[in-house]
Amino acid sequence: MFPKTFEGFHIYHYKEVSSTNGKALDLIDKGISNESVIIADKQTDGRGRTGKSWISPKGNFYVSLIIDFLYNHTSIIPIMNYNITRWNNRESLSKLTELTFVTALAVGNTLSSSIDDGNIQYKWPNDILVDGRKISGILLEKKSNSNWLVIGIGININHAPFSWTTCISSYGESSSNIDLLKELIINFNELRKQWIFDGFCAIRNMWLKKAFKMNKQISVKLAGKLYEGIFIGIDKNGKLALQQKDGGLLYFDAGKLFIGNTL
Repeated sequence: MFPKTFEGFHIYHYKEVSSTNGKALDLIDKGISNESVIIADKQTDGRGRTGKSWISPKGNFYVSLIIDFLYNHTSIIPIMNYNITRWNNRESLSKLTELTFVTALAVGNTLSSSIDDGNIQYKWPNDILVDGRKISGILLEKKSNSNWLVIGIGININHAPFSWTTCISSYGESSSNIDLLKELIINFNELRKQWIFDGFCAIRNMWLKKAFKMNKQISVKLAGKLYEGIFIGIDKNGKLALQQKDGGLLYFDAGKLFIGNTL
């Protein structure tokens, strides 16, 4: 039995939806007044970043958190609320990126209760891996002309749809959706508070400790062009830093290329 509320979130449970993010956006249109969670046993049209399909059979974990992007958690002090409301559009985009890393860490911490923490890694910008195979993905969507932000999270519990994916049950006893949801919300709230009070630096450092392919040769595809280099980290805004043979650095966010010389 799913709780109606937990840790400040109102919880809406569905047996089947086209996507939890879509359902969350519909709920925002209807005028929600509290932070909420959409959780579904199955998705018929799940999606990931760049519109890729997310295969969503019953037995895995599909959830979307609806958070107030401006005011965040009720425990945050008013002066911090005031600072957040002063973000401009560029700063808001940066904060969205930072929240992706916050969420990835929350998922990683949640998985560590079932899987050896040393096997968990983070792949830029929004994947969580176990032993090099994808177990979870994240999709953030901002509602236009609204304070509400939707954070979609998929976790493979009992099914790994592809050879390059894995699931919790491959590492022992699988978790129930309700136990996973409770732990995820607790971890997310703790990390969100740390991010708001202490800034992105601590979040960045935690993510980098488990970054996939750190200091190794990787390829980044952008607008049909392939860029190769050494992945040396992420900058203070979460952009991927790729070191070229001549020592120069290229920076990538989700859809743009930047050129620089230092992190």
